[in-house]
Amino acid sequence: MHVLVGAILVLIGAGAVAYVVRGAAAFDSEPPFLAAGVLLVAVGLGVWVRSRAAGRVGRLGIGAALLGIGGMIVSGWVTSDPVHTDEGLVRYVRLLGLTVAASLLAGVLLLLRRVPRRPSFGPVDLVPIAGLAAALLLSVVWLVGGDTQLRPCRLGNEQACVKTAIRLIESAERAPSAPPTRWEERAARVLDADLCPGVEPVACGVRRYAVGSVALRAGRLDAAKLAFRQACDFDRSWCARAAQEPAAEWTPAELARLERRARP
Repeated sequence: MHVLVGAILVLIGAGAVAYVVRGAAAFDSEPPFLAAGVLLVAVGLGVWVRSRAAGRVGRLGIGAALLGIGGMIVSGWVTSDPVHTDEGLVRYVRLLGLTVAASLLAGVLLLLRRVPRRPSFGPVDLVPIAGLAAALLLSVVWLVGGDTQLRPCRLGNEQACVKTAIRLIESAERAPSAPPTRWEERAARVLDADLCPGVEPVACGVRRYAVGSVALRAGRLDAAKLAFRQACDFDRSWCARAAQEPAAEWTPAELARLERRARP
């Protein structure tokens, strides 16, 4: 039992760490996800060697994660748009994913309670305790770090999101052929988390065009074209600008559509 549960935790944690290292993000904030991966690996190793501290640290971490996910589910449910809208459907699918994640965590918590462990603390208990310390350190670094512009946008501040989008567009203007930085990729993912949570078409257009500019610099042509077309649909002032993006490699039909949308 302890070998099986330990292997499950190690594999999940290693997958989370590898996902962040590759530049992706399962959630909107990379450092907490990285912290969770480090903690899971450490707890999994501790469970594997029957560490007494691993069970306690694991239950503490999973309990905190369940509380956080529960808060996200309640908040998302209260603020979701009607399910018949595109934004509402996307939000409800996300809530379903969070619910499934919470169920899996609850199952792991039940398994941890049945895992045999040593009768007393020993040197192997330093492994999960060190993982907990590293996870807490990563979380504190994220909370007090210099990422002050993305955090308000993640929390729903539309003005902060527009400022971030303008910064990305200006960066693309200065260096259109340079690949985006890790911060720019992270900022684009934050803006791309919801199609358009605001009610102002102008703000929606800015957000989508910024996402497209980052995708274009990263070589993701299909994603860039989709974001540019969405920006054009939200605000036709972006249509002509999108058509002038040579790196997008527009087809004649796509250019004709953008030109039609650009006409008043």
